[in-house]
Formats: sequence, C-alpha cells, structure tokens
Amino acid sequence: MANPFFLTTIRWKVIFICLALAIGWTTIEPTRAPAAPDSRVMPLDQAPFGLNTHLATRYFELETMHIPADVVAQAGTGWAREDIHWFRIQPTPDTWDWSFTDRAIALLIQRGISIVAVIGHPPGWATPYRGDAASGVSFYAPDPQRFAAFTEAVVRRYGGYVKHWEIWNEPDNPHFWKPAPDAAAYALLLKWAAYGVRRADPHARIVLGGINPFDTHFLRIVAEEGAWNTFDILAIHPYVSPTAPEAGNLAAATDGVRAIMQQYGERPIWVTEIGWSSGRGDRDPIGVTNEQDQANYLVRATLILWRAGVERIFWYTLKDDPGNPYGIVAEGQGYGDYSRLKPAFYAFQALSRNLAGVEYVGMRDLFEHTTVINFENFGGWRRGDQPNGTLTPTESQVHGGRIAAQLNYTFTTNTNDYVVFRRDRGMLVPDRPYAIGMWVYGDGSGNLLKIWLRDGEGEVFQYTLGAVGPAGWRLLQTPIGGTVAPWDRISGDGNGRLDLPIRIEAIVLDDQPDSFQGRGTIYLDDIVAISGPEAYNMQLRRGNQAIDVVWAPTPLRASISSRAAQAQIADWNDVRASVTASSGRLILNLGPAPQYVIHQR
Repeated sequence: MANPFFLTTIRWKVIFICLALAIGWTTIEPTRAPAAPDSRVMPLDQAPFGLNTHLATRYFELETMHIPADVVAQAGTGWAREDIHWFRIQPTPDTWDWSFTDRAIALLIQRGISIVAVIGHPPGWATPYRGDAASGVSFYAPDPQRFAAFTEAVVRRYGGYVKHWEIWNEPDNPHFWKPAPDAAAYALLLKWAAYGVRRADPHARIVLGGINPFDTHFLRIVAEEGAWNTFDILAIHPYVSPTAPEAGNLAAATDGVRAIMQQYGERPIWVTEIGWSSGRGDRDPIGVTNEQDQANYLVRATLILWRAGVERIFWYTLKDDPGNPYGIVAEGQGYGDYSRLKPAFYAFQALSRNLAGVEYVGMRDLFEHTTVINFENFGGWRRGDQPNGTLTPTESQVHGGRIAAQLNYTFTTNTNDYVVFRRDRGMLVPDRPYAIGMWVYGDGSGNLLKIWLRDGEGEVFQYTLGAVGPAGWRLLQTPIGGTVAPWDRISGDGNGRLDLPIRIEAIVLDDQPDSFQGRGTIYLDDIVAISGPEAYNMQLRRGNQAIDVVWAPTPLRASISSRAAQAQIADWNDVRASVTASSGRLILNLGPAPQYVIHQR
C-alpha cells in the first residue's frame, strides 16, 4: 500500500493560514521508506483488546453485577482479566464461597468475552506468616502444594469456559510478594500451580504472572530454576507512567524478555496490564495532565505495543479506585457507580471498533536520521577504570560503510559490572534531536547499552538505549527530552535537563541483571541523531480498506496520499466525517489524539 506521509508544522494558526494562502503547501518529504512488515506483528481478531475488569473482587452486589458487565461489553472489549482471590473463595480450610466469581464469569461469558483468570491472594491460614488474619488476604507466599490444590479446584470449576490462567499478579513487585520478591520461590509455586492446572485441563494455557520487563533479573532466575516450560504465555506490565508512551520508550518494552527467550525458548508476549492515571493517586503521585491525555495514551500505547510484537494487550483498569484514577469509568459515588464514562472509555471503544480484524502494514514517521559517529575514522576511545572490555575497529561485521566497532566484554562478579568507553573529544550532535540511536549487532545477552551526553552547562547525563538482543543488526534508540532522573546524572551541577549544545561523551555496556556473569562480543555502528517533526502514521489494512492511524504529540498540519476521492476520518471517540482528496492527497490536522483514516487501497 503506497502511502507517503507529509507534514507541515503549525506554529501559529493565523500565520499558517496567511502563508498557505500566499505560497501554498509546504511539505517535508519522508527520508526513508516504511520498514518491511514485521513478522512478529500478528493480525488482530474481531475483538482484540482487553480490560482489567475486577467484577468479582471490586463490585460488591451480586444482584446488580450485570451493570458493570454491560459497561464492559459496551466498551467493545474481547477479553477480560478477572481476579480469582483465594482468600475470598476459601476463607477457612473447610469453607468455600464461589458466589462472586461464579457470577462474574457467567456474566462475561454470556456477553461473549474471553477471560484471563489471575489466581492469587491467598488467605492467611495458607501461608507460613502468622501476622495476617487467618481468613484475610495475605501477600506472603502460600504453601505451594496447597496453592496447587486450590488452583486445580478453580480450573475444574471454570475450565469449560476459561482457558487462560495467570499465576499470581506481579510476583516481582514487593507489594504483592512479601517480605520481598523471591524468584526461586515463585518458580516453585509456578511449577506446582502448572501441575494443578494441567491435572484439571491438559489443554489450558498458563500465563506467567505479569512482571516488569525493564528489569529481567527476576525472569532470568525463574528460567534458571527450571520453570520456563511450565508456562505458555509470558505476561509483562510495562508501565512508563506518567511519561508519554513515545517519550517513555515503550517500544523497547519487549527487548529484554526477547533476549531471554533466545536462550530458553520463544513465548507469545501479552501485556496483561498497561495504564496511565488521569490524576494523582497512590500508585502514581504525578498522573497525566487530564482525562483526555489518558485517553490518548491508551490508544498510542496499545498501537506501539502491538507493533512491538505483543500479541494481546489489557488496559488497567475498568473503574477508578479511590485515590487511583486509572479506570475508563470514573469513581463517581463509589464502587457501584458506573454512570460517568471517561474519555478513555470512548477511546477504547473506538480503538476496538476501528482495528477489529486489521493487518499491520508498516509504520511511517517523519524523523530524520543524521549520522553523528560512523566509526569509519575510528578516532580515540579510552576505557574507564573498569577492566571489563575492549572497543576496537573491525571489518568483520558492519552495518554501513567499511568499519564498525567491536565491543568485547567480560563481567566476572555478581554485583554491578559495566564498562565505559569515553571519546577523547566529545562529538557534537547537530540541532536538538528528539532521540539518539545506535545500530547494534547483539549476542542475546540482554545487557543494557547506554550512552553519555554532555550538555551546554557541562552536565553529563546517561540514557539507556535498550537491551542487547539476538544476532542481527537493530537500531536501539531512546528519547532524550525532559528532566533526567537523579541516578542518571553522571556529573555536573545544573538544571537536570539536556541543554544545547549536546556532545556524545561515552558508550557504556552495563550488565543486566547485576548478577550476570559472562563474556561476549557485540558490534556497534552508526550513532544517529533522530530529529524532525514528531508525527506517526501506522498503516493497516482490512480487505480492500486502507486504515491509517495518525497522531502527533505537538499539533501539525499533514497530508497523506490516497487513491480514493473521499475518505472517512474517525476521531478518538469515533465521531466520523468525510474528507475529499485534493490531487490525490487528504489534508489533516494532527494532534495528540489519534485519528483513523479509512479509505480504499
């Protein structure tokens, strides 16, 4: 599908109109063709996206539970992630109460919604810790065999309707696994739980408890403990809130886990939680600016994750909790009030409706890639105080030109190992780029490649480009705007932001996790500054229809080519309008809220 994407920045509306009348359209031609379709991006089904619904655990009236169930169905979701809380079902060893889970699962199944059931939250009596009430919730690890028995009972009861079972929620989070996360203990629990699931339903699919993908230490230990083959789907929770999906580098969320998969075996990746709070809360003391930003991030994050090869994505959550406005339904008068649907509800509804059954074609942006360092004239690089590696020129593996850099490393301790290579003279980065990138030929280690930038105030900041993946050239990149976290401020005393002019100071390879021990070789080439208008065009198709999803964090005037005389434009909440092509182009006003452009291929 040919669909060149052009942009013109609007700075002031009146000036733009005057210039347009005086000199006509000014466009910026994309410098690169769209990438070939990524085989990891699977076509979407007719109801592709999911919600964390919590009907059984956060709605307290059996007789009226159909009210939130109807809202779930109206949202257009194909999937619900429902909690199975052990402490509520079996408050004592001899007492069973299935009423709320029975009702929630029945209502969802009646509405044609598939379910991922999360089994966890044991009662105090089932754990060795005696500080929790015997019949109340505990976040301490239960006896694995008792947990397996409970899991088997759950699957025998609901296995005819539910085929996906997630074992625990965020076992690497100290809030949900006390006194502290223990990957070996979770691996044991997972093995026993899998045994219980398979006994009850050999065809069920087991989902790893959603983990933080930006720190793969926990996952690696689970694999080393022999639990890799006990689960079928790898679930992650890649929260980058309150940062926007693009600035938070959400596109890199799967890099680290894919490096581990290369060693232990491929698994489908599901995001069983992703979300932004529409205001300050207990989980997020900052929150995004407003409810409309939350709605915009919902769509943009879902698209970015799908493009990264995530098979299924669940928004967190259906309804605002007191003090935590992550929901697509406002808190209102309490848990039973589903009367006010937030913009995020309508954005989710429009996303599900417009993307049902589509295939991914490609992604265009208007960024320009300017090579800052190409290693052809290798120059002077000196290693820091860490005797952990070498950086030398090579012709054996290059991305462009004749010379690349070969980085050999040896990490020998189970504490933090890293190696820094500083340039003798910092290389000036032109203008103010949106991001910095580097082409990397990986070794599957999952170690983190970082870069140091020195700004005009003399501050040196560290940015993580991403995890080193499997063999093959890949561009690792990271946005470089905004305030830098204190732990990534290497030296200097200033405002904590990257001020012009910018210079490349050093390349860093850091072990991930700190306990990593080993040696390897990676290749580096073409450090690039990524600049230009920030605008995105995800190109999709469904039958004879072309669907372009377009957005720009900062408002822009844009045009896309179309063979159709007219197209439909659906905005973030699916309000539709027709637009007529002019000379084969559709003229659009882009902004932070994604739009769906539907036309004939």
